[in-house]
Amino acid sequence: MTPELTTPNSNITETFPDRIRLDRMYDVERLQREVYLIVSTLTQQFYFYYLPVLLVQDVETPSSYDWASEPMLGGCSYLHEVFAEFETEITNIRLMRLGAGEVVKEHKDPTLDAVFREIIRLTLPVFSDENVKFLLNGTEVPMKPGELWYMKLSERHSVHNNMQNERINMSIDVKWNGWVEDWLASNAS
Repeated sequence: MTPELTTPNSNITETFPDRIRLDRMYDVERLQREVYLIVSTLTQQFYFYYLPVLLVQDVETPSSYDWASEPMLGGCSYLHEVFAEFETEITNIRLMRLGAGEVVKEHKDPTLDAVFREIIRLTLPVFSDENVKFLLNGTEVPMKPGELWYMKLSERHSVHNNMQNERINMSIDVKWNGWVEDWLASNAS
């Protein structure tokens, strides 16, 4: 199902699909090295089947932000580069950890999509493989480590980690603006 969106500054109507693989491909080895560095320093051990780890909140200008000042991101220069590319406010960045063999049951995350023109969530798989099944509206989203995805998360979705290790995705929530809208539109076709 694709939502119909009316562009605020014109009478043009655009349609975005429920999933878009964006035109970014990140270095998987560098991502994994830095995310492993973060996870290995956590004092709370991973005992829960699903554990989001907040890395940062409320960054108004990512390109000029002092990413090194964030305690969770010290020594993560590649992640600093990744986040600085965004030309919109980042409201939060989380590591979404899911234990081996675990499932996040089907649910909806209200308002996290382009229809509402407020906040959208971008997903960057870090530790994952073909044994992880992310289902959106009943069909698989074939995400691979290093790819960046937009998904309409106000629709029903679930995650099935059939790997023998934990799955870690990074979620990057950003504010809607003209740059985000143009980026989605240019990648939707």
